[in-house]
This record gives sequence, structure tokens and C-alpha cells, in this order.
Amino acid sequence: MLNEGEPSMRGHVAHGVHPERVTKRSKEKATKQYFERTISRMLTNSTYHHRIMGRSLTNTVTLLGATLGFGCSAPRVTSVGSVQPEANQSLPTNVTEPLAQSVPSSGEEPASHPDPESPAVNLQKESPVAQRPVDQPVEPKLTPLQQAEELLAEGELEEALAAFAEILLNNPGQIEAYFGLAKTHEQLENPWAAERSWRRVVELEPDNAQALLRHANVLHQIGRTKEAERSWIRCLTLSPEDAEPLIQLSMLELERNQPDAALPYARSGVRLDPQNAEARTVYARSLLGVGQPSASIPHWNMAIEALPEDFILLAGLLEAYAQCQDHEGALATALVLSRRSPSSEVYERIGWCSFKLGDYQASQAAYKQAAELDPNCTPAWNGLGILALNRWLEQNRQNNVDRQEAISAFRNSLRSDPNQPKLTRMMLRFDLDQ
Repeated sequence: MLNEGEPSMRGHVAHGVHPERVTKRSKEKATKQYFERTISRMLTNSTYHHRIMGRSLTNTVTLLGATLGFGCSAPRVTSVGSVQPEANQSLPTNVTEPLAQSVPSSGEEPASHPDPESPAVNLQKESPVAQRPVDQPVEPKLTPLQQAEELLAEGELEEALAAFAEILLNNPGQIEAYFGLAKTHEQLENPWAAERSWRRVVELEPDNAQALLRHANVLHQIGRTKEAERSWIRCLTLSPEDAEPLIQLSMLELERNQPDAALPYARSGVRLDPQNAEARTVYARSLLGVGQPSASIPHWNMAIEALPEDFILLAGLLEAYAQCQDHEGALATALVLSRRSPSSEVYERIGWCSFKLGDYQASQAAYKQAAELDPNCTPAWNGLGILALNRWLEQNRQNNVDRQEAISAFRNSLRSDPNQPKLTRMMLRFDLDQ
């Protein structure tokens, strides 16, 4: 221990000591320790060794290395009295690990060392390099019109309405905004507001056939049929290959109960667009209206194939079979329709077809089902009354139960529809008015 105030002698040579000897001893000591560690590692990593042989070999090599200086890199002296090892050499220690602790037994396998050429080792040796972040692609900014159309497509109708209105405030002549505004009003079920928007589009683009057609459809929806008819006729001039105006004109004539006027429009519509189910339907209805039910049946079938979920088409086919007196075809169609869309009208048709085919029990059940679904179904009450009247007449008017059933059914029929003079005369004829 040094007393306070005494200078430290570490790293310096005291007076009277030869520096050459100090340097030589330091060099020999460092070299000996270096070779001891090297031979110890060699013997530790060897599979076959001998403890005494390893120790003597260590001493021999140590002395040779110290004397001759072969096969090693001797430590260099930076100053007199101090020794600094090489960069790849650990600091010397005076403690030597016993060889017995590092020698593996004969039954153990030598420790495996990683391959210096393996990618894992090379990656560990390499210094980590910071990777530059990849720039994310910048999405193009949507225009106000695109944002409004996106809101409309997503069903945000109120927000879309406000967005289109704001666009028109800044640019009153933007036709696309009027298009979007009209479509939004249509989805909001506001045809009057939609009509104003479509009218503005037509004013800005008088030759826009699509806008003119949409405007005509809205005009018809709000009851302005004359204006709608003129617009549809003008659409035929602007777009003669479009079947939609012809279909609308044909439907308008059918609403007016003028199938003769509807037939030419419907025929032209089918000619322009044979795959259009709506055109086929209008054509079939027109043929049925002019008294050509058999000619309408193929068109009903083609329309049903295109729109199998539209049950109104099955009802049209049923009516066509009924007018053709094809009771079996009508009954088959009615049974299909009853499974898909049961109603009092369908069961009434089943009762009528069964009655025509002579199946009175099935007819009775179908008529009762129709009357239960709709107590005001006049044809069903008439059917039940006719069945009861026939049973009463077959029993020579002896069964009073059948007579009362007939009277009750006919009264219910007159209650639902008083304007039936034929039924009134029949009740008077068979004394069923009491």
C-alpha cells in the first residue's frame, strides 16, 4: 500500500534497476502465459489426450517459445516496466484453469463450433445497418364530386345530398352533380325533387337521351303522363336503338286499357332487345289483352326463365292457361305459385281449376283457404256457394244444410261486392233470398 503523498511507481522503473532486464522478464512472462493458454485450448478441444502428456508438452512448448520466439506474437512493451498485449489477445492472468475441468470424457462428443462461413455467423459479425423506411404510396386525393359519388354508392344518402348541393353552390352548371343529386332523390323516394334535378339536366343537355328517359320515368311516377309520353317519344328520336322508351310507352297504353295501342310498341321492344325480360312481359300482356292467350304463353315462359323470382309472371302465365281453357296447365302453375307466394287469388284459381277438372273436394278446400286469407275474396265465396248449391240440387233439395251453406256464401259474396246482378237473379231463381 502506498502512503498518501507518495508517488505511484506503476508504469515506471525505479532507480538502480536495469530496464533491459525488466523488459526481458516481462516479455518471457507474457509469452509463457500466452503459450499456456494456447496449449490448454488445444488439449481441451482434442478427443484423445493424456493429462501428464499435455502438461509436459505445455511446459516444453512454453520454454521453446520463450527462448526462440517461434509461432507466436510476443507482446509489445509500450514503456519500461509495462506490457500491452495485442488487440486480438486477452489480458494475461496469473490463474491457470486446471485441465481436468475442461477435458471431456470419452463418452461425450466434442462441442460443435459454428461454421464461420454460415450465414448466421456472418450476420452476427456484420454490423447492423439501419434500413431506410419504404415510402408508402400516396393515394390520390378525391375530388368533391368523387367524394359525393362515393357517399351515394355507400348508401350515405343524406351526406351525399349535402355534398352534391355544395358542389352546385360553387358550380351551378356541373351536370354530373345534377345527375348525382337526382339519383339521390330517387333513392330517398322523393320523385318531385328528383324531377327538378332531371329537368335541370335536360335543360343543360337537351340531347342527352339517358337524362330525358329518366326525367320521363319520374314524370310518369308523379302522374304527369302526358309530359312523360312526349319525352319517351322524343327518346325514340335521340336513341332509336334503345328498347326502354318502347317498353314504357307500351306499359302506358296497357294502363290506359288499350292493348291494341300497346302491342306495336311491345313488339318493337322485343325485336330490339330479345333478352329483355321486361320487354317479353309487356309483349305477353299485350297479346293476352288482344285475345291471343296461346301466343302469349311462350313469352311468359321466356320472361319467367329470365326472372324466376317474379311471381307476377307466374300469375300472368296462369291467366293465359285459364283463357286457353288449359285447366291442367293452369292448375300446375297455380300449385307452383301457391308454394312460392301463397295468396287468396292463387287459392281461388286452384279452386276454379279443380272445379273444372271435376275434383270438387280439392276445389272446396282451396276456396275455403282463399276465403280465410281474404274474407272479401268474392270469387272464393261464389265458388263455395256454387258447390253447396250443386250438392243441394243433387239431393233433390232435401238437405237443408247445403242450402244454408249456399245462402251464407252468396251473402258474403254480395257483402264484398254488391254489384253482381247475375248472382242476385240466380238466388231469386232458386229461392235462396230468404
